[in-house]
This record gives sequence, structure tokens and C-alpha cells, in this order.
Amino acid sequence: QGQGLQADADRTRLSATDPPAGQDPPARNDLLGGVSAAVSAVLFGTIIIWGRFVLERGVPVETMLSIRFAIGAVALFLALLLTHRPILAAPGERLRLVLLALFGYAIEASLFFTATQHGTVAAVTLLFFTYPVFVTAWAWALGGDLPARLTVVALLCAVAGAAIVVGTGTGLAIDGIGVLLAFVTAMTYSAYLTGVDLLIDRTGALTSAMWVSAGASVGLFVYANVVGHWELPSGAAEWWPLVGMGLSSAGAFFFLMEALARIGAVRTAIVSAMEPLAAAVLGFWFLDESVTLGVAAGGLLILAGAVMASLAREPTSQEQQIP
Repeated sequence: QGQGLQADADRTRLSATDPPAGQDPPARNDLLGGVSAAVSAVLFGTIIIWGRFVLERGVPVETMLSIRFAIGAVALFLALLLTHRPILAAPGERLRLVLLALFGYAIEASLFFTATQHGTVAAVTLLFFTYPVFVTAWAWALGGDLPARLTVVALLCAVAGAAIVVGTGTGLAIDGIGVLLAFVTAMTYSAYLTGVDLLIDRTGALTSAMWVSAGASVGLFVYANVVGHWELPSGAAEWWPLVGMGLSSAGAFFFLMEALARIGAVRTAIVSAMEPLAAAVLGFWFLDESVTLGVAAGGLLILAGAVMASLAREPTSQEQQIP
């Protein structure tokens, strides 16, 4: 009888460490979160390539972004219908998503392209990719635990790798206003990621992505008309890269939300440092741009940081109790 009681106690202790029904085990959850962040970064990298085609045809930035997010929202809406998932965000999170879209993503996207008017894209991107540091600092300041040692190492590798990839690609030139705008862009995006991580926990990734994309589109449409920068594109040469941007945005938003839900803002930001590497590789494939030794070296650092960020996980209190 004593052995039977001990066996029941062991089973109870082990079952307490199992994930709740319908949830992935911690290791699988971390892996899926890391892969989602990486896929999101690659898709955001493709948006940079599509954006070059759009801007070369003289489409105003605000118009480009509004249409990009509108197409993304429509694609996500259709995906929600086809998969029979809820269109409406969870009660209490609808206004939060709208505000995050308007004052987070829409402003960040506008500031980024405005900053490129005061310096090279490489210089703006280099300053923008300080945002994983801001995300880490803000997450801790808002009550989070100090990041694990492996997370800190991953952060250093990712930021250093992004700096090497961008810095060794094309020329770096930027004025004071551009520096200010780039840093404000980084802080705005950091606030967006942190806000989604802290405020959105009951709305699914696909639904959240649709709301953010639609909110950003409406906000930019209003702004473009207010400042007189709304100009509807004409012809297939202007529309097909916009469609590419929109579809890439839809996928990028979904995988970003999925990553945030699984591994949080800090590790998502670290893995997302793959974006400039993805843009460099895509530029090599589709735009005949060269890949330097610095890009390769920085890419290895980014990949190392992404892998470490995906693996870094603080053990749960239940796991710590198991000898």
C-alpha cells in the first residue's frame, strides 16, 4: 500500500509539470515561437525589397503604407473566414489593438521612411535595430524579471550582427534630424512590441494581426489626406509591388503576433534582428546586390543570437522543484 501511495504521489508531481490541455510543451512552444519570429523577420525583409520598387515609381510614402496595410488586412480577413476564426478581438482588447495600430505601428512605419529622407537607408536601419535593447530594458522596467544570461548574450550577438550587416553593406550618411527620427522609430516600435506583449493575451494571433493591419491602414489613410500625400497608384507597374508588400505584411504580422504570444517581446525582438540579413540575401537574389564578408560575418552572429534567444528560457517554478 505504501508503494501505491508513493506511485500516486510521483504521478501527481509529474502531471503538475505537464502543459495544460491544448498547449504545447515548453520546449516545443519556444521552438515554434523562435521559428515564427524568424519567418516574420524574413517577410519584413521582403517588404523592404517590394518597397524599393514602389518608391521608384513615385508613389508617396503615406499612400504606399496605407495601401500596403489595407491589402494585408483584407488577406488576413479572408484567412479568418476560411479558417472559421473570430473576426472580432476579445472584449477589452479591441481598443487596445486599435491604439497600438495607430500610435504604434502606423507612426513607426511613417517615422522610418521619413528618417530615410535625412540619411541613407543603411544608416537609418542601423540606428533602428537598437530596438531590441529598448524592448529588453522596457520589459524589465515594467516589472519583468531580469533576462537570463543566455538571453543577454543573444541580445548582444543579434545587435552586433545587425550593425555589421548594415554597416558593411552600403554607405552610412545621416544628419541630426535623421538620427533623432531613427531613434524615435526604434523606441516607438519597442513600445509597440512591449504593448502587444503586455496588453494582448486573449485575442488570437491571426485576429490581432488583422486588427493592427486595418488600424494602421485607416490611420495612414487619414494622415495622407490631411497632409495632401494621397495619390492612388495607376497601372500594374505600381500595383503589383504594392500587392506583394500587402501579402508579405499579412504574413509578417501573423507570425510576429504568434511569436509574441509564445516567447514574449524580448526574445521576439532578438530573433527579429534577422530582418536586415534577410533583406541583404533577398537583395542579392533579386536585385543583384553584392554580399560582403561583413554581411556573412554579421549574419552568423545574428543567427547565433536567434538560436540562443529561442533556447533561452527560465525554468518554471514547477520545473525547479523537480530534483
